[in-house]
Amino acid sequence: MKNILNYALVALVLLSTNSVISQNMQENDTIVTVNLDEVVLSTPFKESLKNNVLKVNKLNFKDLNITKSINFSNSIQEIPGIAIISTGPGISKPVIRGLSSNRVIVYNQYMRQENQQWGSEHGMDINGFGIESVELIKGPMSVLYGSDAIGGVIYVNPDSYTSEDFEVEIGSFFNSNYSGLTNNLGIKGSLNNLSYLIQGSMVDNKDFETPHGKVENTYYDNKDFKFGLGYESKKFVSDLRFNYAKTKLGIAHGDEDHDEHDDEDHDDEDHDDEDHEDEDHEEEESYQDLTNSVVTWKNTFIYDNKSEFEIILGRSFNNRKEFGHHDEHEEDEDHDDEDEDHDEDEDHDEHEGEAHIDFDLNTTTVDLKYLFPKTEKSEFVIGSSIMSQENKNNGEEFLIPDVEKNDIGFYGISHLHTQGGDFMLGLRADFRKIKKLSFNKNFSSLNASFGYKVMLEEKGIMRLNLSSGYRAPNLSELFSEGVHHGTAQYEIGNKDLVEEKSFQADFSLETYTSNSTFGVDVFINKLSNFIYLDPTGNTIDGMPVYNYVQNDATLLGMELYADRETSLDWLSYKTSLSLLNGKKSGGFLPLMPPITFKHSFNFDFGNNHFELRALAKGEKKNLALFETKTNSYLVVGVSGSHNLNLLDNNIDLSWSVNNLFDTEYYDHLSRLKNIGIYEMGRNISIGLNYKF
Repeated sequence: MKNILNYALVALVLLSTNSVISQNMQENDTIVTVNLDEVVLSTPFKESLKNNVLKVNKLNFKDLNITKSINFSNSIQEIPGIAIISTGPGISKPVIRGLSSNRVIVYNQYMRQENQQWGSEHGMDINGFGIESVELIKGPMSVLYGSDAIGGVIYVNPDSYTSEDFEVEIGSFFNSNYSGLTNNLGIKGSLNNLSYLIQGSMVDNKDFETPHGKVENTYYDNKDFKFGLGYESKKFVSDLRFNYAKTKLGIAHGDEDHDEHDDEDHDDEDHDDEDHEDEDHEEEESYQDLTNSVVTWKNTFIYDNKSEFEIILGRSFNNRKEFGHHDEHEEDEDHDDEDEDHDEDEDHDEHEGEAHIDFDLNTTTVDLKYLFPKTEKSEFVIGSSIMSQENKNNGEEFLIPDVEKNDIGFYGISHLHTQGGDFMLGLRADFRKIKKLSFNKNFSSLNASFGYKVMLEEKGIMRLNLSSGYRAPNLSELFSEGVHHGTAQYEIGNKDLVEEKSFQADFSLETYTSNSTFGVDVFINKLSNFIYLDPTGNTIDGMPVYNYVQNDATLLGMELYADRETSLDWLSYKTSLSLLNGKKSGGFLPLMPPITFKHSFNFDFGNNHFELRALAKGEKKNLALFETKTNSYLVVGVSGSHNLNLLDNNIDLSWSVNNLFDTEYYDHLSRLKNIGIYEMGRNISIGLNYKF
């Protein structure tokens, strides 16, 4: 409680200074952090941020200093109320107001991203190069997106086409902590009504380091290729997209380089520290090999009465292989002395043989939407979403059994404009069928939403949104029966699980001037039949046993944020504070982010931009049954970007120093915390991006 009060006091002081600073603001200043007139695509109607009844956060990736973040998930942490759950730098995914994984829908390239839905330790595998912007909606969005959207929606907009005849973009980025190198190449062009783009990216990251040393087997390699072909006329717009991604990443199973820090934990072991350090590291190696291919085709027909019909066809192919589990090492005898050195520059291809897990997940989607002609007082849209999914196991172990899953949903949403404000009403019906050999189960749900927005004399916006949502149990929750190596647990599914139900009330108040924004969001999310893993206290094969069970839960939270330009033309700052409490009957919910405070100072000098930022998280005491306490921490970073001119073209130089003081800390949402691995230490990044 003391830490919470301290963070809250600091935030209130910083936020209160805004009123003092604002008295000295220049009337002709313009806000640079938020463009309220930007159109968003994740909501039913093509409205601007200001005119949307739903509160939408938008990040323009083209304006971000990408050297500040190690991956896509980290980039969106700038938004208040967003955290990440991670298993090292290579695997991370967003947490929206305490909910993640199957409770958050990710749309990428106009299609649901299903390859990250298997569990919290499975990352999204989205490459940040080739992304125009990201739109994020917090809270249940089942009315528009169906099952799983009870935590929120992350909508990734692919890179836009160019109106130029020919355009080339080249980028290269280096990270010191893990000797990481990223190279990007993009080509765009247009000819009459046709446009195209070709983009490629290669990432080669070695094992990362904490303040105590290197964490073995945490490398991350990625190859990403994107292709787009667009056509536009007055009556028809078409966009064909293809994305291929190949990822290979190591999975750490223990903290082998931190013995000097945790000596007390090893007193009862039969080997001493020296023997432990000299162990053959290769024996413990396991890694994942992921292949994802996505093809989508979006077509919009525009009629004379200004109505629109949109159809999006999508098909994704996902393959996941996992090698070298720590409990099975048939290749132990093959390791010689030179293997013991584990040269980090190896290609990590020395593992041969069959994968323990070899899993195919293929998904087909069809999204239909018809927008009726817009009038001064109303807008109306109807639509349908269809998804067919099948998976097949080829390895000796499996994540989930061979199953077919089919979804269909129908919705209608209206937007009413009145003198007293705007109203949005929505209704949706969903049906899901899961077919497995000797097992069939159907799920269905009817959800509704109500939204109200009113402008406060052009000085602010007040929003109130009430929405229900649902989530059908995923395949792991229904059918698990065995060791889950990613979490080091023996998990037992429950075929009798029913749908999760969610109801959220969200109040948002945002005020703004020509050079400032201040906002507060307050929400409560009531969840019935919430599914979670419950420890039994028993062990099987040395692994703790967890059962999937259901209980009612409540999430209650608040987010405060402020963006300010000061009377000094070159100085602005951002502040946010997020609080969240998650409870279930008889205790607390697992993996809830602690109180989080973010602050940054921004310095602009013409073509040179600098940022000093701080991230502070409080001590996590309200723990679920299987969780351990996490201490508070403060991490500081600094970054810069510089726009230069080379041969009449722009070249962008960016750099950053993350974890400036090499702080030793655990994040509460890190999967590696439980095996004694700290977060990444100091990392220096430098990048060049040249466009001509």
